Amino acid sequence: MSLGLGFANGAWLGHLAFMILAISLIAPPMPWMRLGIVLSSLAGLSYALGFANDLGLALWFFVLLVISASMLSRYLMAERNSRFSAEEEALRASFMGDMTRAGARHLMDQGNWITGRKGEVLINEGEAISHLFYLHDGEAEITLHGAHVGGVTSGDLIGDATALSGEPATGTVRLASDSRFWCVSAPKLRQYLELHPDARTVIERQINHALDRKLRAANTALAGG
Repeated sequence: MSLGLGFANGAWLGHLAFMILAISLIAPPMPWMRLGIVLSSLAGLSYALGFANDLGLALWFFVLLVISASMLSRYLMAERNSRFSAEEEALRASFMGDMTRAGARHLMDQGNWITGRKGEVLINEGEAISHLFYLHDGEAEITLHGAHVGGVTSGDLIGDATALSGEPATGTVRLASDSRFWCVSAPKLRQYLELHPDARTVIERQINHALDRKLRAANTALAGG
């Protein structure tokens, strides 16, 4: 049985089913892709039963509907069940804002929340960065060859320039006050992003934006100086 090239006798429903399916395949993975496949399945099922009277075609559209609806339901449940504390919401907004709630929850759980003390060194100049840090509350100073060159305040990422590349740190970062921060092992983060390419795209984009803001702030400070 052929869907045909025309639109008579309900054939437009068959065309619509495959058009929605094609669009959903280039949509963001969640949730629009799953929703698109559900709608495509419904249109195809309506055509198969209402016009084509083809039970075989209807069966395959029904199978596609059940699978896509099940995956969409699991996604919506995971989103609804993802809970965040106030400090976790701030972390999510810092560089996980474009991720799904469930995705952000999963990535967040790869790291730990720590209370650091004034004077504690987070990153040593010339050494490979061990962790990516998010400074939730507190301050840190950046030194290069022992000279003060900048600072980090609440809401900033630390180690974002090299955590993904594995290159040595270009400066030393030391806490300037008792601080609260989240951190994740740099090797663990790189491995995680290798296994989750969608998360990698989001995180790399957010880190690049953060670096751009820091460079513009540094250029503004130099111009003012």
